[in-house]
Amino acid sequence: MERLSGHDIVCVSVMDWDHPFASSRHHLMRALSARNRVLFVDNQRNPLAVAAGLHRPQARRIARAWAGAQPNPRPVAPGLWVHTPPPAFPMGRLRQRGLFEAAYAYNQARLGASVRSAARVLGMRRPLLWISFNVLSSEGVIGSLDERLVVYHCTDAVGAMPGASPFADAIERRLIARSDLVVCSSRVLAEERGAGHPDCRWVPNGADVALFERAADPGLPPHPTLRGLGPGPVLGFVGHLEERVDFALLEALAHAEPTWRFVLAGPVAPSRRQAAERLARHPNVRLTGLLPRDQLPAFLRGCDALLIPFVHSAQTRAIYPLKLHEYLATGKPVATTRFADLGEATPVLHVGDGVGGFAAAIRAALADREPAREAARQAVGRRGDWEHRVGQMEQGILTHLARQAA
Repeated sequence: MERLSGHDIVCVSVMDWDHPFASSRHHLMRALSARNRVLFVDNQRNPLAVAAGLHRPQARRIARAWAGAQPNPRPVAPGLWVHTPPPAFPMGRLRQRGLFEAAYAYNQARLGASVRSAARVLGMRRPLLWISFNVLSSEGVIGSLDERLVVYHCTDAVGAMPGASPFADAIERRLIARSDLVVCSSRVLAEERGAGHPDCRWVPNGADVALFERAADPGLPPHPTLRGLGPGPVLGFVGHLEERVDFALLEALAHAEPTWRFVLAGPVAPSRRQAAERLARHPNVRLTGLLPRDQLPAFLRGCDALLIPFVHSAQTRAIYPLKLHEYLATGKPVATTRFADLGEATPVLHVGDGVGGFAAAIRAALADREPAREAARQAVGRRGDWEHRVGQMEQGILTHLARQAA
């Protein structure tokens, strides 16, 4: 398979490079930087929020970049640099159209000039522009780089996200119209965003298979955070504990099944802190907080089944969760609610809704221990390896580049 090689790529990301979660954009740009040069542009930041968070290393790094006290862009890996854009006028909560449009235009002008300058510092000429779901802070870059190609990578239903700007959907439609290639991480997103676009492709999220397959190693000791749980099956969850997680469902199950041990590894969103505190009061529930990524195989190794307890919402119906292929790569059985179309993975999952239905799915998962079934789960997990997903996206890019050269 032909691979994209020798190009300059500018990725305008909705998540910073230093974000504690390794998201799809992190995996994709690491893979692409092995054969290309990548400039990763962090999200624009509200200076008031940065000032309030200076006790955190990430906020201090942003402030140093703004003050010119560190290289910007800065190298973070061979072939990969990170650029901190200038402060943005706060606009996410603006609801009056005129005020929003004025703030948006100001921010986009500064963003475009900043990214153009960073690309010139690296000697980038006619790069590929990759907009990684940064709907509110990317449009100003289009056309500022004399880019060869514009790729828009859509990973969520932006208008359905909690606290979304009422203007986000309209801006996203403009981004899609101005993009040569649109890549969506779920079938629903591809069907909805691709309507009328000449080249919209569905490429699901993937997994760092080599890392998560370590959880199948019988010689790997379970993570220390699983000690002292007492008898009973261990049900694990890894991820951000936020609006997509059905806390009420987990609390009802913890009450109904006192011998089940629920262990949730990940940070709690401020908006869900009270729900998480109520859940943690149950004696058979443990919240570990964020674990370092390299410790996740040991955590998953100690679990008997893995959970995706997502709510049904306009947001979740359009997602393909990053954790899905990570879970499957471990070989562990997976129980999930029926929140979205999970494509080829569905036959190896146990699916149920409501307290009774999800409990039945968990029981089926706990009983699903045959070696052949474990191998089948791992096979599906391997098909989602990030190198394969990157290759799928590269084919779309190479097709467009070949047309330009013809």
